[in-house]
Amino acid sequence: MYRQFALEGEVHASLDCVPLSVRRKLDLAELKISLAGWQALSRAERLALCHLPVDTDEDLAVYAEVLRGFAARAGVDLTPLAGAPVRRSAWDPESVVARLRERLGPDGALDGAALGRLAALTEEERYAIVKLADPKRGPEKLRALLGELGLSRGDGSEATPG
Repeated sequence: MYRQFALEGEVHASLDCVPLSVRRKLDLAELKISLAGWQALSRAERLALCHLPVDTDEDLAVYAEVLRGFAARAGVDLTPLAGAPVRRSAWDPESVVARLRERLGPDGALDGAALGRLAALTEEERYAIVKLADPKRGPEKLRALLGELGLSRGDGSEATPG
C-alpha cells in the first residue's frame, strides 16, 4: 500500500493528478512526466506506479523501466529531472527539521514531542513535508500535512511563514 495523504483529497480515487507518493518515486528515478502524460496512462498503469516499491536500487531500476514502458505504450514523453541527482538524504529527519524551521520560523510548527515523532515518519511522509515546505507554495497544505501526521501543535500558534 502506498501512502495516501488526506490533504490530497480525491486524487487517490481518480488518480487524475500525480500523488505525492508517486512524485517521490519519480524524483528518485530522476524522471518527470507531465500532467497530460500521467493522464494518458491507463488507470491500471497509474495504480501500478503508485504501488510499485522503490526501496532498493533494484526496485528503483524496475520502477524506471516499468514507467518507461508505460510511457512508450501511451506515446508519452518522459524528461530527465533537472539539476543534481535526487538523494534520499534530502528528506532525512535533520533535513526536514531544517526545512520546516526555514519555512515556518525557528520554532516552526513543531514542539519537542513532535520533533521526536518526526524520526518515526516514513520516507514518503518526510518527502511530502519537504515538498510542501517549498517557499514557492502557500503554507496551508504544509500545515494540513503537519496536522495529519500529528506534528502540529494544533493550537493555532504555529509561526507565520517568513
